[in-house]
Amino acid sequence: MVFSMKNRVLIILVMCLVSSVFTFSQTNSDIVGEWYNAEKDVVITLFEDGKTISGKITWMRFPNDKEGSPKKDFLNSDENLRNREIMGMKIISSFSHIAGKVWDNGSLYNYKKGKIYTGMMTLKDSNTLDLREYTGFSFIGSSSIWTRNLHEDDLLIASRAKAKKDLLVQLRKDLTGIIQKIENISLKPAKEIIEKIEKENLLILLKEDLKIIVDKIEKAER
Repeated sequence: MVFSMKNRVLIILVMCLVSSVFTFSQTNSDIVGEWYNAEKDVVITLFEDGKTISGKITWMRFPNDKEGSPKKDFLNSDENLRNREIMGMKIISSFSHIAGKVWDNGSLYNYKKGKIYTGMMTLKDSNTLDLREYTGFSFIGSSSIWTRNLHEDDLLIASRAKAKKDLLVQLRKDLTGIIQKIENISLKPAKEIIEKIEKENLLILLKEDLKIIVDKIEKAER
């Protein structure tokens, strides 16, 4: 019974560690920043808007028309909005983080068509965003790939994100190894388990393995 209790504690600890490690999932902060559209003629800045994500146009390669005046939203179906300038216009609103790398149920205004769509954003990697506009069902629509506008600070963040991803891969392997050790013990008769523990100091070794993983997690969070 003594070992059984300790064994359970170790399993609980491992499960807690697994949970804590894999809660390093995407959050709104992972998608915030400046993004080039697919044509790279516009930069959209995504920002937190309450608990959701919104975005506005903050740069245009050609912000003015042939007369040199700021381009306006002439294609808008709402006549009252046709005189507003495209530069600075909010075109993304109310995207909610659904799960993993997906933000959905947002509103997307395509000023090149003058139409409003439901939108879904999927973070393919830290610097690549798949933006899908659709009406009704997400599988009926069109997608475009946005790329992050990287400054020096962003390059540093991207480097840290890769290091963090590599760490998570290693932690997954470490945790899998610990779980396998526990499973290998638990399948054996009680007498054999106790002998193995006394001979190999197995519980101590498992605690040391867990401590190493905890140290790695704490280092990653700094």
